[in-house]
Amino acid sequence: MTDSLPAGFTPWYPSSQFMRHLNDLGPFYRSKADNVLALRVTKAHGNMHGMAHGGFLATFADSALGLVISEDAHVSVVTAQMSVEFLNAVNPGDWLEAHVQIDKQGKRLIYATCRLQVEGRVMLKASAVFAVRHAAVPASDG
Repeated sequence: MTDSLPAGFTPWYPSSQFMRHLNDLGPFYRSKADNVLALRVTKAHGNMHGMAHGGFLATFADSALGLVISEDAHVSVVTAQMSVEFLNAVNPGDWLEAHVQIDKQGKRLIYATCRLQVEGRVMLKASAVFAVRHAAVPASDG
């Protein structure tokens, strides 16, 4: 893999303190046109086997889901439930993209899926339910 940035991606600076900490391991990027979050996986994202840590991958999927839902549905949400399937190893140097789809939106709950992909190959699938908060919308991640 190269270190080049694919066309259409610009730096994404998360508003959450925790995600800003993870951004220090290797910067996040976003393609607003496709509503895709991405990053170049580094050794700092790794587990003891030298591949991306599963907890990091789940966190990245959860953050992508929350961002896309908040922006597309114009609501503030929190994760109520998420299930994750780890399908393939993600390695340092991989360009990892998070593709989100809102499956069903109600007044209180929103159902969505996220696929983490490397070169079109699905590495992780996450299905989640988000609870709509009836409070002020958090600071934008835009």
